[in-house]
Amino acid sequence: MSALVHRPTEHAAVRGLKARPLPPAGRVADLLIVARATDDRYGARHFSALLDRILGTESK
Repeated sequence: MSALVHRPTEHAAVRGLKARPLPPAGRVADLLIVARATDDRYGARHFSALLDRILGTESK
């Protein structure tokens, strides 16, 4: 007999974990400004998308 192996995503799906709450829009906007000022393209993309989610302006 082999042991059953569970992946972390399976545990989350089975237990019905709730998503983490989104941070305040002001904090994310500040982080986006810093990312753009320091030419951090990954950070700018990340915080821009997160800000869109918070403000509800994301494209579907």
